[in-house]
Amino acid sequence: MLSVDQDQLRFVEDDSVTVSLEFPWETDSGYHCTRCGEDIVETASGYETESGEATCSPDGDEPTAHVPERAPLSWVNSATIDADEVDDSVTVSISVGDPRGAFCFTVRRVPDDAGGDLAGRLVLHVPHPGESSPHRKLTMLHPGAFVVG
Repeated sequence: MLSVDQDQLRFVEDDSVTVSLEFPWETDSGYHCTRCGEDIVETASGYETESGEATCSPDGDEPTAHVPERAPLSWVNSATIDADEVDDSVTVSISVGDPRGAFCFTVRRVPDDAGGDLAGRLVLHVPHPGESSPHRKLTMLHPGAFVVG
């Protein structure tokens, strides 16, 4: 069963199910003005609207420079959950930079007949510094947390 905003949706049962969220931002801005709410972009001389307005006066006051604030979730391109019965795994992928890639977090069960101490156990695979082809550079902040970029 898949629920979106508490509404149940039907999907075709298969060996795997993939649910994707894409964030098609209307602007490349990533910022909005806390005073007037307009989307703004950073320029060499400060912040401006796409039409080139460098000031605003939302209350009819004297125009002043825009006050930038990062727009929520402007850093994310997409998020995907992939449940794969054949591989007995669930992968969550989050793209924060180049939309052609993503950070992938996978939980996989080692087959019962694999032998050894891990047979039947769950294994968590996470992005880490030193990966051969990382989505973005990672720097350890403390065990279990990384700074991206």
